[in-house]
Amino acid sequence: MPRIYCAGPLFNDPERHEMSQIADSLEQAGFETFLPHRDGLEFARLLPVLLDLGLTQARADKVLQHAIFSLDVHQLLEGCDGVAVNLNGRVPDEGTVVEASLAWLSGKALVLYKNDGRTLLEGADNPMVTGLGAFKTVSTYAEIPKALERALQGIGDERVQRTLHRGAAIARLRQEQGDPRALASLLAEMC
Repeated sequence: MPRIYCAGPLFNDPERHEMSQIADSLEQAGFETFLPHRDGLEFARLLPVLLDLGLTQARADKVLQHAIFSLDVHQLLEGCDGVAVNLNGRVPDEGTVVEASLAWLSGKALVLYKNDGRTLLEGADNPMVTGLGAFKTVSTYAEIPKALERALQGIGDERVQRTLHRGAAIARLRQEQGDPRALASLLAEMC
């Protein structure tokens, strides 16, 4: 069964609870999951141990930051087949955006989840984030496993190359078309 990395904010109890619900919905659908606050390293639990070993606060912080980053990147890129990304919040959590970007660039199956109306851009999230999920999001826990099953079937879809090709074409159009109306018309046909 595919293993899914659950990416999202984990900075308070409600966020951790929401991430646990996302993992639960995937596990009930038969997926295995990696949930960082459950399956990864806990800063708060390891920090006192490192301090007891004689490390300074600064050194212990650095050791844990490197360890968490390394473990999470390993799990995301080598230990998991896809990523469920929680975008809830006025803006998505910056670590979550990094995890989604790594997944997108590496060709992992990727599903964006959002059921929160807060956004920065009048009802829409930043297109640099939503583009990672082909500008599609799901809004219920039950939709996440179904969307991941579809995304897993589309792995190897050459999305990075298609996006680069489309971007190069848009750059050429922009240079060739000084008239914004003509450029907008061509973009509407292309995208």
